[in-house]
Formats: sequence, C-alpha cells, structure tokens
Amino acid sequence: MKIIIIFPKRFFSKEQLKDLEKYDTKFIEGKNIDLDKIEDLYKDEEFILSVDPTYLKNDWSALPIERIKKMKGLKALCLTTTSYSWIDTKKIAEMGITVTNIPGKSTEAVAEFNIFMMLFLLRKMPLIIKNDWKMDYDNFTNEELIGLNAGVLGLGKIGSKVADLCKGLGMNVSFWNRSRKDSQYSNLSLEEIFERSDVIFSTLATQPSLKGFINKDLISKLNKKAIIVSTSDIHIFDEEFISEQVAKGNLGGFAFENVSKKLTDYKGNVMVFPEQAYFTTGTLKNTTRILTETILSVIKGKPTNKVN
Repeated sequence: MKIIIIFPKRFFSKEQLKDLEKYDTKFIEGKNIDLDKIEDLYKDEEFILSVDPTYLKNDWSALPIERIKKMKGLKALCLTTTSYSWIDTKKIAEMGITVTNIPGKSTEAVAEFNIFMMLFLLRKMPLIIKNDWKMDYDNFTNEELIGLNAGVLGLGKIGSKVADLCKGLGMNVSFWNRSRKDSQYSNLSLEEIFERSDVIFSTLATQPSLKGFINKDLISKLNKKAIIVSTSDIHIFDEEFISEQVAKGNLGGFAFENVSKKLTDYKGNVMVFPEQAYFTTGTLKNTTRILTETILSVIKGKPTNKVN
C-alpha cells in the first residue's frame, strides 16, 4: 500500500524512515501545499495519507468531505495532530476510511506555554512592548504568582499538567471539567471558578459546540486583576468582550494564540501569540514516533489511535 506523508522528512529518525521506506512511501514537503495538484491523491491505487494542516493551502479547512470523496483510493487518514475536530470523522467513517490522530504529543509543551503566557501577563510585557520596551514604574506594576488562585478549565492531560505546574509554583489550584474527575485539586462549579480565580487557564478541547462557552456572564464574575490564558481555539471565548474589559481596566490581562491577529490590534495588557505552544523538539519527536507506529499498525490491519 502506498504511503503519502505531507510533513517534513527531516523530523523523522533514521530508524523511522527505514521502517516507512519498506513500503512505497512518498514525502511531500513545502508550504501552502495545494492538495488538488497532487495527482497521486486522486488515483484508484490504495494509499494512506498522513497530513499536517499547517503545511496546506487553507490549512485547517483543507480537507472538506467533498475533497476526500474524490480520493477514491484513500484507506486511512493519519493526522499529525491531536485535534481531529477539523475534519468530519463521522462521514469519513461512513466511507470506510480510518482516521487516526497523535494523542498526547504536546502535553508538556502546551502546559509549559500556558505558564509562560501567565508570567508574560503578570509581568505586563504587552504594555512594555507597546511602550517601546520601556518600563513605566508608575503604571506597569508587576504581579507575583505565589499565592494566586489558578482556575483550570478542562482537566485532561494538558490541564492536569498545568495544574501540577501551578501547584509547584505556589499557587492555589482548582478546576472545572465537563465530566467527573478524581483529583487532588478542588472541583468547583463554573461560577465558583470565575468568582474565585486570579488566573483562568482554558485548556478545553475545542469542539464547535463550545463556541462562546466562556461568555460575558462568566467573564464578568472575575476580579479586576484577574487574567485569562487560553490555548483553546479562539471560538471558545468572547474575545471582543474580554478585550474590551481589559482595555477598560476591568480585567488584568488576556493571552491567546491566533495566526491572523497581532499585539497592536488590542489595547491594554493583551498578548496575541503565534500558534507556537505545541511546537518543540519534544513534540516533534513524539509526533514522528507515534505517527510511524500508527501508520504501520494501519498497514497490519490493527490501527492504533483510531478516532472514528
């Protein structure tokens, strides 16, 4: 069976490449790759497609079901991402195509980045950057994190790691999760989390059903020095309202990732990071290891990490 991998070959180890090259494996590399121009995807020959959306034209919207239907030989879609909500797994399953992901590849990386984002806000770095890298001692009072109340939304792998890191830094930790979780940390209602927390971490999975989940009512319960840190997709919170509250001095700060927005789009202590939280050497090693194992499991007829 042919294997088509849209992900840089240089990230794979020699051993992994040796395992993959036992089969008819083709790497396609570059940026802004147009899937319509890859002829091998539309032949009748059976193949496995492994793809990272960040290298594709239209990135996260590059694999609509209409395009996948044209791939007559596609037997398995092996994603390099942990998230799979960006494709229609249900309809793909109805077509007899297996979909796999890379679970837990960036837990450490994303959790650590959440802490970095928090410190960035507490130390008023967005304000300092916009002030031509000059410290204003009258207006930019920095905050220490020890003793602050951290509220973690979503106690999955990343949320659990964030909670542990916060505890290790001397913060008081509580959490809210959609399903019951046994934990050493206090399990509070959503309202209690927002009423009590000085720092809100959103590590929630980002299904479309959660659009606007962090809404005005919840945000309004936060104290004026509270900050919001999010590595969840932007649709999960009311970005406009949060930004307005920060600009008015009703919130202490806001940090999130986004590819189309930038720091100067916002007033006050708001920081927009590029989508970099996951991108570390450790994550890349995890990705290629798990991806190679998954592709080989599909070939053997016993797919691991199947999500549909």
